[in-house]
Amino acid sequence: MKKFSFLGLMGLVLLLSSCASGRRGKIMSSSDQDYVGNTSAGAATFDRLISGAVERLLKLHNAAKTGNAKLKVVVLPLENRSGEEIGDWQEQIYELIDTSINRSDRYEMVSGRFVSAAMREAGRLRPDDLFIPSKRRAFLRVLESQGNVVAALLFPKLTRGTTNAGQGVTQRNYMLNLELVDVKSGKSYKVAERLRKEYHR
Repeated sequence: MKKFSFLGLMGLVLLLSSCASGRRGKIMSSSDQDYVGNTSAGAATFDRLISGAVERLLKLHNAAKTGNAKLKVVVLPLENRSGEEIGDWQEQIYELIDTSINRSDRYEMVSGRFVSAAMREAGRLRPDDLFIPSKRRAFLRVLESQGNVVAALLFPKLTRGTTNAGQGVTQRNYMLNLELVDVKSGKSYKVAERLRKEYHR
């Protein structure tokens, strides 16, 4: 019995010590800086790319519009041409764009759930299909039947260029391209935001 108790106690000690030496986490405060990815784009990269680009794009479009009515914007899924697997950042980028649009007094974003449903109902469309007038009209009709009269479509794209400087040093230029297409006029507004990162091996 004593032997059993001793073995049980030792097992518990080993379990607790392995938990204590394992992976740890902490809640970051608002004053903590975002981490910079050491092998790929990270929080600091995407936050800085998006905040400025969305604001400049909306200002461009708003300058060509009259009236004060709220304008609804459909944001299509991010086209990732960076060559990096961005994983859960795909959804995070979408949410950052959403926040930037809804922060504006003039614009509001159509819920992504409505957009996904409309893409399926209009014939399982891909974002590029919306540049075809007949398919774009079918897509917009579905959204209008849901109570969403859309003013513009926003197409985000992420690209990357890499320069190997030698001696284990690499520079990567990330560029977020945003294209806003006005539904009525068909006019396209574009902005691009670039961020350079240096990596060391």
